[in-house]
Amino acid sequence: MKKGMAISLAAILTISPMVVKGEEAKVDNPVQTPISAPLEAQEVQPEYIGFKGKISQIENIDGNFRILAENGLKEGLNSLYAYIGDDVILLNDKTMDFVEKDDLKEGMEISVYYHKNTIMTMSLPPMLTPDVVVVNEAGDKNSVIVSNFNKDFLNKEGSLYVRPGEKTIIIDKDGNKVDKKDLVDRDWIAFYNIVLESYPGQTSPEKIILMPEREKLPESTKVVLKDEVYKNDEGVLMIPLRQVTEGLGYELKWYQDKKAVEITRGNQWSMVTIGEDRYNFARMYIELGTAPVLKDSKTYVPVNFAEKVLIATVDILDDGTVTITQ
Repeated sequence: MKKGMAISLAAILTISPMVVKGEEAKVDNPVQTPISAPLEAQEVQPEYIGFKGKISQIENIDGNFRILAENGLKEGLNSLYAYIGDDVILLNDKTMDFVEKDDLKEGMEISVYYHKNTIMTMSLPPMLTPDVVVVNEAGDKNSVIVSNFNKDFLNKEGSLYVRPGEKTIIIDKDGNKVDKKDLVDRDWIAFYNIVLESYPGQTSPEKIILMPEREKLPESTKVVLKDEVYKNDEGVLMIPLRQVTEGLGYELKWYQDKKAVEITRGNQWSMVTIGEDRYNFARMYIELGTAPVLKDSKTYVPVNFAEKVLIATVDILDDGTVTITQ
């Protein structure tokens, strides 16, 4: 489902810069021999998925700031909830400057970008924490691309050479200057407005913002349970939180005053509270139908916690053995 969603989202957001012939416009350091277009187009999943829509709702729930973006389409994904934390890069495509989340207003046209491996809920609208949100005020003046770029500054999708020139402003998300050599094999955001007519296209951006390095995905891990699980009075299979999460490489911290457990691994974070069917997933709150409980001084959560919050695969064998793989 996520793959299909990614493809549909990619179709929603189309980059439409000014395209000119090579002899009519100058691009700093153009590629001398553009690659010819392939005979058969191959479907490539974008490194970053883009969703273009209008802010229809802004909420601040227990310190979690989120926006609802909608695009009015009758088919495909037409809305999503974007949670705006401190790590989300907020920009204005007209000024090419950073903006604050308080600058976001209902009715604004925005583009939401998130990495193809971003965790999202399977609800409708889906909920996720994006990497970049761009307020769209430039019209046709500026275009934005978010991707990973190789040593030749070709984007991951192989469609555009983004070649910084002497006048290109290059900074990181904190506004610090960045050397061009540090852009190799990294993810960035680029603002540009003219593309040479070639395949791949070529452009000299006005501004580049280097994104933080992404955490590498961990290798597959597995937890096997049998006698450690039980079914509650409603017949819901309950699993031991600490054994499962620590087995998958997470760290846990117990808050006695809140009767809550904090779960972290790298930039993944969640919080569960005893007696509350309110789970924090990627900085968003979701319900699983069953609250965590204390049993024999251990915290138990419903088995769908592993699927919906940890995004793990759960297999239950006939003999009652439960295998959780992430």
